[in-house]
Amino acid sequence: MNTAEWHARVVRILEQRNRYQFGQPDDSLVKEGEVACADTCIQLTVLLVKGKRVSLDKVRQRSGAPQDIPLTRDQALRALHSFGLPYVARSDLGAAGILQVARERGPVIICEKYWAHPQWKGYSYAGKTLNGLAKNGSGRTVRPGFARPAKKSGLTQWTFRDGHAVLAAADGWEGQEHVGFIRDPNHNSPARPERPAYDIVSMAQLDRMLESWPGRLVLAPTRRLFGNTPE
Repeated sequence: MNTAEWHARVVRILEQRNRYQFGQPDDSLVKEGEVACADTCIQLTVLLVKGKRVSLDKVRQRSGAPQDIPLTRDQALRALHSFGLPYVARSDLGAAGILQVARERGPVIICEKYWAHPQWKGYSYAGKTLNGLAKNGSGRTVRPGFARPAKKSGLTQWTFRDGHAVLAAADGWEGQEHVGFIRDPNHNSPARPERPAYDIVSMAQLDRMLESWPGRLVLAPTRRLFGNTPE
């Protein structure tokens, strides 16, 4: 499988619009999905790379993490390693590096503060219509902007601002612009059931997402994970 075939496979699976963090069977260890953003990123990575379907409870059991709290970095790595996925924690990757790894090796799990996630253009939620602006962790107004496809993707639940994990599943091009295909596991929460397949984000938006987390923490594969990926 070459990189073009890998990209097509990833997008095809994302467009099935399942494996978000809410509403799954066998999720009793993750508060019915409420704390399962990293677990869901791992679950989807196992499917993309191994062609294997595992439950959120199985991921949580493999991590060794307690029930009903978010995964730590080390617990997430433990789960990934248990599925034969050689991932490490990195803090040296910017947007270009993330997209290169996603293209040449496999999906990258990104930690972000949710205020930094690109928004659904014009979405009205909790008395506010999203205009591409947000308050950062210091209370300063910043511009996360909008995800693409416009008015069909991106953050809507602006009242949630805390830590979150998303999956940089693939890279791509829109004209001359290099972009990332990001799966946000929160895209089927009770507060926002639209289930976008992915958020397409710019390099600048991806850098803001990375910078929102202290230390720019990502979990990235150490080698190419596709080639003999089962269909």
